[in-house]
Amino acid sequence: MSNGRYYAKQYSIDEDVEALLVFIDTPALIDKYRNKPDEWPDAEKQSIELQMAWLDSTLGASDAKWVIVMGHHPIYAGTYKTPSERGDLQDRLQPLLDKHKVDFSVCGHIHNFQHIRVPHSDVDYFVNSSASLTRKVDVTENTIFGNPEPGFSLCTIKEDELIMTFVNEKGEIIYQYSRTE
Repeated sequence: MSNGRYYAKQYSIDEDVEALLVFIDTPALIDKYRNKPDEWPDAEKQSIELQMAWLDSTLGASDAKWVIVMGHHPIYAGTYKTPSERGDLQDRLQPLLDKHKVDFSVCGHIHNFQHIRVPHSDVDYFVNSSASLTRKVDVTENTIFGNPEPGFSLCTIKEDELIMTFVNEKGEIIYQYSRTE
């Protein structure tokens, strides 16, 4: 289930419940990085088609109850960063995430906490904060929660519940979201 740059790992929660964690290589899926080989020489060397085919096959072959896809760059996020990055990922990834009923999409890159839910999609999009540099949250119409504090995210997987928890630098829970069957 791996090529080294992107991979998946399936875990048993109990005898009847599996969770699939899928890690993707987002710079290779963003034209901004592919089109500037002097700045990002590795991105253009990766095949978009191979990674997308692998992702479709991996998600399609799994019978896991819970599915989480993770990559560095956000598919959706409120940010001042280049909109084309998210646009490329929305065009390439969102159709597969919706097709395969992915539960959570988790990323970093923006340096704040966000939970976003877009119309006509059942995927919950989460941006994980940073333990260091943080940035103001640029709230969008689809933002459910946003917070600029440093911290970390904790994902809890249970038989009948998938929980995302945002924890600030003081160890305080500042947001928690639960998805049930």
